[in-house]
Amino acid sequence: MSDAPRPARPSFDAALAIIREQSASLGVETVGLLDALHRVTAGEGIAASDYPRFDAAAMDGFAFAAAETVGATPEQPSHLPIAGTVRAGINPTAHAPRTACRISTGAPVPAGCDYVLPHEEARIEQGALVLDRPLLPGRNVRRRGEDAAAGARVLSPGTRVTPEIIGALACYGVAALDVARRPSITLLPTGDELLVPPSVNRPAAIFDANSVMLTALLREQGIEPLRAAPVSDDVAQLERAIAAASDSAIVVTTGGASGGDHDHLGRALARLGARVHFHGVRMRPGKPLLFATLPNGTLFFGLPGNPVAALLGARFFLGAALRVMSGLPRERGETVEIDTDRRPDTTLFLKASRDAAGAIRILADQRSHTLRPLIEANCWVVADTTPDGERRRVYPLT
Repeated sequence: MSDAPRPARPSFDAALAIIREQSASLGVETVGLLDALHRVTAGEGIAASDYPRFDAAAMDGFAFAAAETVGATPEQPSHLPIAGTVRAGINPTAHAPRTACRISTGAPVPAGCDYVLPHEEARIEQGALVLDRPLLPGRNVRRRGEDAAAGARVLSPGTRVTPEIIGALACYGVAALDVARRPSITLLPTGDELLVPPSVNRPAAIFDANSVMLTALLREQGIEPLRAAPVSDDVAQLERAIAAASDSAIVVTTGGASGGDHDHLGRALARLGARVHFHGVRMRPGKPLLFATLPNGTLFFGLPGNPVAALLGARFFLGAALRVMSGLPRERGETVEIDTDRRPDTTLFLKASRDAAGAIRILADQRSHTLRPLIEANCWVVADTTPDGERRRVYPLT
């Protein structure tokens, strides 16, 4: 461990503010629509085409002009001879007045037609459509541009792109998007105890679960990190590994952040000339978390080795930096009323489950090494005290 004095431990909110202050946007790039999945938009999404591109039938049936039914009664119905068929993907021929045509769902409605009668409602006699009441125009017709007109703004900056957004933009003729550049991230698991790959010859070793978990967390956000091999508890090896990873915009270590005899992170960073902004946060679990900047500006996160603490550190602290880099606003939890444990001058992170009705249940096992409760959990309850009193906020699990 390092003998250098540590900076004072900030509160959870103060630590997030420090990280946001040290983080910056990485700029903008243009990517194809499919490559934009999970990315964050850096500009507006503009429809390139009307959608629908033309007036289209919403049902299989018969297209005609509603005006042809004016004055129709059961005693004196309108008879519209059925002339032709319009299929999806085929441009219709001219439509003759006082006729109807068969039409498929999604097919262009011929000029002069403004009504589509579903085939199951149709009465046909001697090749003509029989209509015994006046009809109002517009039924079962999808109007051109009713969902989006060409040139319309359909997506705001700072939107994370989802599959449904990609589907909508494809309908609007959008082929590419301007998105925030993603940071390169290297994950460095540390510790002599890590087992890669599994082996029966080291019964006291543990699996490297943290770097696997954090890789999955980042992939969920559209980032593919470099997952390095575990580094042993040796200050020189740790120093070399961090230096080799410093070409990345962000370096994340797991383990070795506490003050034990075999925790060399602080000493390795000092030898590299890093600026440590804080080492320790007034929170549980995750108190030993470290945040620094390397001499070249790379952001460095030293996460605790306990898996729940590592997940919290990545989800909230690394997440705060990623939001700044992506142009996303600061995350704010939802304030809730719920009775929880409390600890003076410490923010508690509690595994919890929220049901469809909004009721929150704090899970029984809150230990920092147990992951099984996270399988049941879907949110965090964050409990702390402010000058105004007790505060409880709820955040999504990831």
